[in-house]
Amino acid sequence: MTSATRNTSNIINNTLQLRHVILTFPILTAIKYLLIPTYRSTDFDVHRNWLAITRHLPLSEWYFDNVDGGTVHTLDYPPLFAFFESLLSNNYITNVLLVRSGWLDERCLALLPDVNNVPSVNCIKFHRCTVIFSDISLFLGAYFASTSLSTILKLNHRPHNALLTFLLIVTNPGLIMLDHVHFQYNGMLLGVLLCSIGCMIRGSTHTITDTQKDDDKLGGAATFAALLAMKHLYLTLAPLYLFYMLRHHCFIVRVKHQGEMKFHFSWKRFGLLAVVTLVCFVGPFIPFVMQSHPMGQMEQIATRLFPFGRGLVHDYWAANVWALYLFTSRVATFVFGRVPIPDDVRNLLESMSIIPFPEPPPSLVAMILLMGLLPTMIYAWKVGSSSLKRWWALDSFIPATFFIYGVVFSSFSGFMLGFHVHEKAIMTAIIPLTLLATTSCYSARLFIRTSYLGIFALLPLLFRTEELLLKVALYITWLSGAIACLDEAIPKMKGNEKLLTGFDYIAFVFMACLLIFMEVIHPIFFSPKLEFLPLMATSVFCAVGLLYCWMESS
Repeated sequence: MTSATRNTSNIINNTLQLRHVILTFPILTAIKYLLIPTYRSTDFDVHRNWLAITRHLPLSEWYFDNVDGGTVHTLDYPPLFAFFESLLSNNYITNVLLVRSGWLDERCLALLPDVNNVPSVNCIKFHRCTVIFSDISLFLGAYFASTSLSTILKLNHRPHNALLTFLLIVTNPGLIMLDHVHFQYNGMLLGVLLCSIGCMIRGSTHTITDTQKDDDKLGGAATFAALLAMKHLYLTLAPLYLFYMLRHHCFIVRVKHQGEMKFHFSWKRFGLLAVVTLVCFVGPFIPFVMQSHPMGQMEQIATRLFPFGRGLVHDYWAANVWALYLFTSRVATFVFGRVPIPDDVRNLLESMSIIPFPEPPPSLVAMILLMGLLPTMIYAWKVGSSSLKRWWALDSFIPATFFIYGVVFSSFSGFMLGFHVHEKAIMTAIIPLTLLATTSCYSARLFIRTSYLGIFALLPLLFRTEELLLKVALYITWLSGAIACLDEAIPKMKGNEKLLTGFDYIAFVFMACLLIFMEVIHPIFFSPKLEFLPLMATSVFCAVGLLYCWMESS
């Protein structure tokens, strides 16, 4: 096949995929619009109050205001997200077409105390539509990252794999439940992350010019820096980007006459990288530094972004290592209080204050998390170095896939080891892992397991009986479709090895029993006693499975 023919094939394939993308957006938008009347969490009140803060208050008061102590829904996202909220509350559509026309009531964007903030129907529609609109970022990021990886992996003979990857991302039931029922903006943020990953993928290939390759890598770094300025949840990815870019971008390989390769550090590249990332990350903070008390502003922002006083875990335990730690502590406390133990031993244990287990301080948790990220740093440095060497000889070496695995492992580590982690954080591992789902049976199996465990752990967030059928239908339909499509799309292994194993079928049976207990047996026979039991059972079960998946992703 000639080069011209291959290029024509690529254009046709990409056009077909883009046509499908354009058709998918209105269909999913219509489905999301139908979810407007469903349950909404207090996160709705949080973002409604943030719109009010950025609409009515001067910038110097954004991170200080609490409606005179009348609300707990204070602004606690980084400045760039605050400016995003300001854009939503201060624009032509909001001011003229909605507020002045009378369609949107002033209370919707007013500073209200928590005891008097019930929204109108149109206010709910307005806020829901901002989430739907922001999903454009998710669609663009998913399309860009999936097609970029497909091109790098030379999957032009299987163009539908890129389309399948895209569809698995934009139809993910976890994002639908979190954003369009529970109410958050995870899809928009993950879309930015996917755009950054897409740039890094394109910058890792040797099939384009060095200038374009450098531009793509700088674009990936800049996009990630902007993402950090929107949501500090992604801070655990910073070591990966730092070490990978430092080695892969800032070092230049020079080949001597004898074929010997020498690495030279480029201060020019390093300086350009530093300027680009600092502008994108520090830029949103500058307006706050320019206020009358800059140090006070920075201290207040840091206090809001890192509220260590909230405790080790959230009210509903995220399915991570700390859920297993607290569960073990409760079991040990139960046993300690009921099993006969010699008085000397009991007094010793009580004097040491080890039962119940002590809550680790934030500093210790940070050290543990940093240790968990060490493999990522080493791995990123080695991959960056190896890619520099092997580009000269091997066409088959693709650092892009290694980088994506680094993103997955770093996100997983942040979820499993982080302080006061929310259950939604598992999506930062699931969505990037989707990009690799069609590349091998191993990746597909890891993706399926992480997805059915991670998303199952999100189901208790929709606790009303009205949403029971919705969440179960979304979960089962998407999971069944993903398994069926991946079983056909992935490269077959020796012996026609199946995508699912006995481990998975046992997990499905256990999840079915747990769901029946949580939604049927517990409300009838135990409620209101042992109210936390189904949540704890879900967290502990999913934590065990996700711990295994985390180890598999390393």
